[in-house]
Amino acid sequence: MPFKAHKLDSASVEIRTALRNVADTFSYFSLLETGNFLEQTKEPLDKYDFIAAGGGAEVLSYNIADEGAWIDFKTKCRSKSTWWFGIFSYELKNVFEKSISSRHKVNKNFPELIFFEPNWLVLSQQGKVSLLINDNIDMDPISWFKDLEDRSRKKSKLQPDRDIVLKGLCERDEYISKARRIINWIDLGDMYEANLCIPYVAQGYADKMEVFKRLQSRVESSMAGYYKTPSATLISASPERYLCLRRQGRIFKIFSQPIKGTAPRGKNSAQDTINSDSLKSSSKERGENIMIVDLVRNDLSKVSKKNSVSVKRYLELRKLPHLFHLVSTIEGSLKKEYDWLDLIEASFPMGSMTGAPKIRVMERLDSQELSRRGWYSGALGYVSPDGECDFNVIIRSLFYENSNHRWTSWAGSALTIDSDPEREWDEINLKMDAPRQILRSKN
Repeated sequence: MPFKAHKLDSASVEIRTALRNVADTFSYFSLLETGNFLEQTKEPLDKYDFIAAGGGAEVLSYNIADEGAWIDFKTKCRSKSTWWFGIFSYELKNVFEKSISSRHKVNKNFPELIFFEPNWLVLSQQGKVSLLINDNIDMDPISWFKDLEDRSRKKSKLQPDRDIVLKGLCERDEYISKARRIINWIDLGDMYEANLCIPYVAQGYADKMEVFKRLQSRVESSMAGYYKTPSATLISASPERYLCLRRQGRIFKIFSQPIKGTAPRGKNSAQDTINSDSLKSSSKERGENIMIVDLVRNDLSKVSKKNSVSVKRYLELRKLPHLFHLVSTIEGSLKKEYDWLDLIEASFPMGSMTGAPKIRVMERLDSQELSRRGWYSGALGYVSPDGECDFNVIIRSLFYENSNHRWTSWAGSALTIDSDPEREWDEINLKMDAPRQILRSKN
């Protein structure tokens, strides 16, 4: 392994706080937080409480995710067993499905495929913390702590704007018109389900890590992430796991946990019960989840051992501070001749953010959505030297362009034959409530 491990005696929470405070002083930085810090969101697949990584010992960055970029990326990843932290943008779909393209212009501030090998990383597992230092970096735990202390004194001279307002690029009437058009296509048999998404934009400077901390404090996301590059920063409060690959003995087990089905939390326990029961019994919400489960099963079967794909946990109710979700867990056993890159090729983009059938839906969505999705509905995560990986679905997120202080966020809703466009509009606004309020609050 190209990293040397050192045990840290400091408390996990203290280390996480220190790393959050210096995140923006690095050109490349990643912080991935799971539900292990949250009492109500225990998930067996959460191997770490958090993983943090800093410094770009090697960076693989491609402005446009085309076939040449993907081949180069695969070659370099397979030639080096190390830790990688990075983002697959939604536009990677154009590589895996040859008939698909994106009609909107590229924003080069958000590379469509970007991963870095860190100078160091910190692993917190059940409260026990380890520091791993890249063998090619002249550093030890003492100098690492010293570097954090020096960086903590660096403060931005910019004063945060007091009110940053996210405004949708699609008004209510336009959305309803687009949603009805898609439902009509569904009625004609063109597709079964489609996730139509809307971008929101704002302008203004804010302390990005403070925004992340406030957002995470509010929503208590179980697959949260903060990812900084020289040109852009991702602040993700995602509750959804796209893919997880775990070694179990001689085999690698695949896990995917699509979320489909959303309802608001109640103002009291009685209303909570009514809302959760309504979600669990809703044929429309259950139907959304069932269709995506079937799609994911098909994707995973491409690289899984025969008869190994199954759904062990089906339509589970997940409670978040402001929302209920329906979550299913699909798993399989990876064939020996495949690795995590083959798994990405077989399943990306995730069905929960497209619909079914996937290819036709992606064509239709590109004709209706107002800009390139970019990092939104892509995946953020890590790969370890032994071939394990864990990626979220980039939703409930904010995207910040470092050079012009431009913020973007997205929200979407799954449309089926039973959908009411006005209710879907309300669901989108419910999902946007947290990022809107966080940015509007005093920075």
